[in-house]
Amino acid sequence: MQRASWQDPTVQDELAAWDARLVHLGLHLDPAELEDRLWVLARGYTHVRNRVLAPLQPYYRILGTNQSWRMFVAPHRYPARLHISVEEGGSWREVYVARDPQLDWLGPQLDHDRFRSALFRYAWPSYGKAWSELCEWISRQAARDFPQARRVRLRFWKARTPSPQKARQGIEPPGRWVRARTLDLEPLRPAAAP
Repeated sequence: MQRASWQDPTVQDELAAWDARLVHLGLHLDPAELEDRLWVLARGYTHVRNRVLAPLQPYYRILGTNQSWRMFVAPHRYPARLHISVEEGGSWREVYVARDPQLDWLGPQLDHDRFRSALFRYAWPSYGKAWSELCEWISRQAARDFPQARRVRLRFWKARTPSPQKARQGIEPPGRWVRARTLDLEPLRPAAAP
């Protein structure tokens, strides 16, 4: 329930699908008006839901049965894939691409099921603080593991999921880089002794 997240292509696709359904039923709304109305509806629903569940929250915490995410909200049609590069000798070299066995620096940690769940979230605008913390942790690891590197760059490649036919043909859909962050590694290294 963060309005900025509604600008994500996955959410915009869902809104367009609902708009098409409403048009089929004879209800024509401007896309911005539909989004505004749905936002008001969603906020109201969330408020009522939270009030109904409030008495149960202590039991959820005590029993460890709280579920912090919404299951099966909608298919994620624009997944983001983390790429990490280091700058060495004036050029960039990729050292990690999510779930790529050839580019797997920090792969055992970053490709772990629990971590993949977090990485999914970090591509969304509402997870800025957690994304920054991850970038800082990775920069410390890069400063240690790549002594010749000057900088590290983290970014997500976001593209629409290909159709089964395009996936079988190996056709990559167009996409764009999001959440790009470049960090200087020099301040993370111990100063050279005089």
